[in-house]
Amino acid sequence: MKFLIHETLRTLNTDDVFEFGLGEISKSREHDDLYEAEAVFRRNKQERRHKVPGLTEFDVVRGFMTYIGINLRAAAKDNLVEFDLNGLTLDQYIPLTKTIRDIWDE
Repeated sequence: MKFLIHETLRTLNTDDVFEFGLGEISKSREHDDLYEAEAVFRRNKQERRHKVPGLTEFDVVRGFMTYIGINLRAAAKDNLVEFDLNGLTLDQYIPLTKTIRDIWDE
């Protein structure tokens, strides 16, 4: 699978490796007016896939960020995982609380 977005995160306090990616965005097969892509989330090579729908391509990217953010926050909270984010907080790394315009302007 080709990825538009692909990232690998290492942890500071475990040997876990997290990878996530967003496949190519395309028109939905079920709905002509929607776009979709497939998100992949891997933890130590165990993979989960998730279909990310949206009205526009940017909605798909925003949905992907939300999906990945939720999974990373859950791993950090439930398993006490500390990510190596080069000095950023998880909210700075995956800005889920910002508006689309704020993200676009950065």
